Amino acid sequence: MKKFLAWFLTMLVLCAASVALAEGGEIAPLYATVGEALENSDEERVIAGGVSGEYFAVVTEKDGKYYRSVANYDEKLTELEAETDSLDYEAEDFFEKLEASMNAVEAYRNSLPIAYSEVFTASPMTDAEMESKIGKTLAQLTEEGFEMGSNGTEPGEGDEMLIVYSMRYGVYDYSCVVDADFDTYMAAQENGTEGSLTVKDIALAGITEWGYDKRFHTDGTVDEPEDPFAELNEIMTEIANLTQSGQEGGETDINGLAETLKEKHPDYADMIDLYVTLYQTYGVEGLAEMMTPAE
Repeated sequence: MKKFLAWFLTMLVLCAASVALAEGGEIAPLYATVGEALENSDEERVIAGGVSGEYFAVVTEKDGKYYRSVANYDEKLTELEAETDSLDYEAEDFFEKLEASMNAVEAYRNSLPIAYSEVFTASPMTDAEMESKIGKTLAQLTEEGFEMGSNGTEPGEGDEMLIVYSMRYGVYDYSCVVDADFDTYMAAQENGTEGSLTVKDIALAGITEWGYDKRFHTDGTVDEPEDPFAELNEIMTEIANLTQSGQEGGETDINGLAETLKEKHPDYADMIDLYVTLYQTYGVEGLAEMMTPAE
């Protein structure tokens, strides 16, 4: 009975580990430090980065599988980055200090221990699926859910110059060679007609160049990026509503609104105070006019 229980518990552990791997769960760190992970990354396509103050991640490939190894920021790295940001750009030795400071940040960042690694379990498109994209325009691929990334030229056979677009689908990038010469390519960029370019060849490039970002989940799902202007838009909307209410004869407690907004958006306190000053100086009509876009 004891042997059976031991076997049963062992199988439970193994099954749990298999499920975690299948779902792209966390695994033991593949590398000791960020620097070691970077040394094992693809020299021609390094995928690394993160969120300042939170984490730094490196994507590597091993035996046909892709892994993301994550290191957490610590207080010292945050301080080093803050020192770089606070350098006086008007100083004569600014560039020398900037280089030294950036080197210090990089050296310390590379020494950070990897907290955990995780395996990408999402499958890329099959050869048949990729072949089905040949003959379609970039615009059509976009309609199917692809996202256009970088683009440029690459050498082909002999003297041929290839025009290649990186197109992301899920967590993978695909190199799409379009049927265009250099002049056609440049004209399409200038005219904003790149979407009309037709794909004549497509190949898997690997995990997306943004794969270090945790919003790209290892199971292939992708979170929508946060709107960097969300807070600002919310503040502007609230103030616009107040001015509209004032124009219609309603209440306009600008000070009360300002205090509420500053509690909710402390990083924008100075800007909110500016709107209060403008209101007090020019009144509701003047503020409303300033907030109305010029035609």
